[in-house]
Amino acid sequence: CKQTLKMDESETAPNDDYEHPDGLDYILESVLMPSDGSKEFKFLADEYNSVLLNPCHCKGACENSEVCAHGGQYEFTEDGSELILRNSANPVIECNDMCKCCRNTCSNRLVYSGPRKHLEIFDSPVYGSKGLRTTAKITKGGYICEYAGELLTVPEARSRLHDNEKLGLMNYILVLNEYTSDKKQQVTIVDPSRRGNIGRYLNHSCEPNCHIAAVRIDCPIPKIGIFAARDIAAKEELCFHYGGEGQYKKMTGGKTCLCGASKCTGFMPNTEIEE
Repeated sequence: CKQTLKMDESETAPNDDYEHPDGLDYILESVLMPSDGSKEFKFLADEYNSVLLNPCHCKGACENSEVCAHGGQYEFTEDGSELILRNSANPVIECNDMCKCCRNTCSNRLVYSGPRKHLEIFDSPVYGSKGLRTTAKITKGGYICEYAGELLTVPEARSRLHDNEKLGLMNYILVLNEYTSDKKQQVTIVDPSRRGNIGRYLNHSCEPNCHIAAVRIDCPIPKIGIFAARDIAAKEELCFHYGGEGQYKKMTGGKTCLCGASKCTGFMPNTEIEE
């Protein structure tokens, strides 16, 4: 169930103190592309301005699915110091401002609070470009940041991909396909090349230490959350697989991959937008 409502960004914006080292427009979370007057944009805008009417009525900490209808995907580390993701294969629904639980004690709010601390944009010697690394150890399942940018319609994404290829520009467009019983349910397309956050600096690796997960808080359009796929040491560069989780098939004809992993395919995955 959802209701169309224009949200106040000051009420929903995450805590994000990072900035771009270059002149791009830094945003805290994904925003709509400029209107092109198309029916596809109208549908995207309606989804973006809709609110999921599914508040929980918990009085406790929303620790699991038995207590909270939203809970179950996050758990605390053994020492209780950090919330981590249980299983990236399952959709994540976090508590939101309409929920009855206490924001300060709820254990089902992670992406909601913004990116983790101790992240650093640096000049990556591996990729010869900007990269993102951590200055402190990250536990497997730990939240890194959102991959934030402009939310695109399919026609606009195809147009930008064509322009990027024609002009030889770097492609930052990420296409997230969600499926239910092997049937595609929703596609979310994010482009941080013009407006974005620190998520745009994560490079591709054929053996990544991070993965992505769809996380919904109060909107039908998910946030693309980046999480640690394994324990990550301090000063280690953060990378995820641009072709999607588990996609390690041989790819040819694309841009040369520089990750240097033992299972490197030799090529960067091409961005595909399915019909």
